[in-house]
Amino acid sequence: MTARSWRPDGPGSFQAPAGVTAVRDSTGRRWTRGPTRWTSTGSHWIRWRVLVAEHGPVTEERTP
Repeated sequence: MTARSWRPDGPGSFQAPAGVTAVRDSTGRRWTRGPTRWTSTGSHWIRWRVLVAEHGPVTEERTP
């Protein structure tokens, strides 16, 4: 199964799809999901739509 990806101007850019817990942005930085927001550092949190708009495209990271 291939990893899904989201672009700022594409479908799924407004609300994070269910089941997605980690993504990689266009620079390779790993972002993880908290209860309602996303972080790459553990201290700075942003919403999904901001993540996709400012750091996209993002690609789903699957854990084995």
